[in-house]
Amino acid sequence: MLGRQNAIDILHEHGRGAAWTGHCFAVAEAAAAIGAFLASQRSIDMAFLWSASLLHDIGRHVTHDPVLHGIEGYKLLSEIGHAEEARVCASHILFGLRAEEAVRFGLPERDFIPRTVEEQLVALVDLLIEFDRPTTLERRFASLRRRNGGNSFFLERLDRAYASAASVKAQIEDDAGEALERLIAIDDRNR
Repeated sequence: MLGRQNAIDILHEHGRGAAWTGHCFAVAEAAAAIGAFLASQRSIDMAFLWSASLLHDIGRHVTHDPVLHGIEGYKLLSEIGHAEEARVCASHILFGLRAEEAVRFGLPERDFIPRTVEEQLVALVDLLIEFDRPTTLERRFASLRRRNGGNSFFLERLDRAYASAASVKAQIEDDAGEALERLIAIDDRNR
């Protein structure tokens, strides 16, 4: 299991203080806040949730492509022996890749869909944090469309990603009895 300090060390080594690392820390803290809130209703591996959240965008040290950064993160973390966190890098892309899509990008031929509560929280919270600030799914997806106008694969998949994210968000909010944006905003004010 990858510990908190090891995850921070990996991010610092590959992120070298780049602006995108602020997003990683914001996602990790927001995911941890939501995870802690949900812990009374669900069994959550908080250590894994935090580390996987922190490293979900580690592939940005190679590329900022909206799909390929997840592939690069998967490769890096697989190479250094962190298979579970590597899977999160791949499965957070567009809220999951199907086997045929995964192969297209050089991943093993299997689904990379967020299935566990931890994987789902990483993918969802990533979409609720724009840069290092809380946002809504609607605003985030509008921003993703604007910023990735030339990437046809990404744009074609955004509607499916939105539907998946909104469905998981509704399930988690039902469990929590609270809007996730409110939980993240509360956590953000405490920074």
